[in-house]
Amino acid sequence: MNQFEQFQNVLSLEQKSEKIFTFKPDTNYFVGQTPHGGYLMAMMHKALVSVLPHTTAINSNVLYLDRTDADEVELHVEIFKLGKGTSSGQVKLIQQDKINCTFTAICSDLDKLDGFNDMPTPLPDTYHDFSENDFITMNYDNVQKGFTPSFIQQLNLTVHPEHSWWLKKDFDRSGEARCSGYIELDGGIPDQFALSYFSDILPPVVTNKYGPIGWIPTLSLTTNIRQLPKTQKLFIDGVAKDLNNGFFEQDCSIWDLEGHLVATSRQLAKILKSKEKLEK
Repeated sequence: MNQFEQFQNVLSLEQKSEKIFTFKPDTNYFVGQTPHGGYLMAMMHKALVSVLPHTTAINSNVLYLDRTDADEVELHVEIFKLGKGTSSGQVKLIQQDKINCTFTAICSDLDKLDGFNDMPTPLPDTYHDFSENDFITMNYDNVQKGFTPSFIQQLNLTVHPEHSWWLKKDFDRSGEARCSGYIELDGGIPDQFALSYFSDILPPVVTNKYGPIGWIPTLSLTTNIRQLPKTQKLFIDGVAKDLNNGFFEQDCSIWDLEGHLVATSRQLAKILKSKEKLEK
């Protein structure tokens, strides 16, 4: 089974009622002992469009309220609006009677959208800096054996040579908090659920500026899916900015290799105990 088929298989939901689904998180898509946020987002995305009359969450907002573990979860869908062009609703991820995540989205059918196009966002300079062969496979095991998260091992991700923090011995705090790379699920062109997964795929890019500084939780994630890709392999670029009281924003843009911007995301994340770690 290739990577794309495996990902589609893990999106399987058991429907308990018209608006309630269940699944047990797959440990292949974990960060340590916790399901990866983009994987959970893809599951909630799947549940919502299974109830609404449209196929894709073109705009979604996720709140990560508490830690989800490996036990079975329920997804409760609430419909906000049903319309011809768009519909909207919310999914609550519930585990042990506690809401751990919420996913609120506007949904539509990308293949039926029709309108004027202008002001395209080009591929970033980091795409042109080096040839693809110079990009480095993301693998942290040189830092500590088994350190690479399991969700990274389910896809192909190669990173700009200047953004491979795990190979660095010294960190330049005057440099960018950035990570660019090529990403692919071998075996298929990414669909809307893969784009949800990819929207949170990069590790916190502040690591490229400050080095490994422990767990950095994502608190909220907003994603816009603009169009479906035309190529299997995509290019992703993540930039962090405005570190304030330990909180920062991380912006991510994803293109197919024909230069079409397919998705963007912005997340709010927090460096835990930032003063202790960074005021040196």
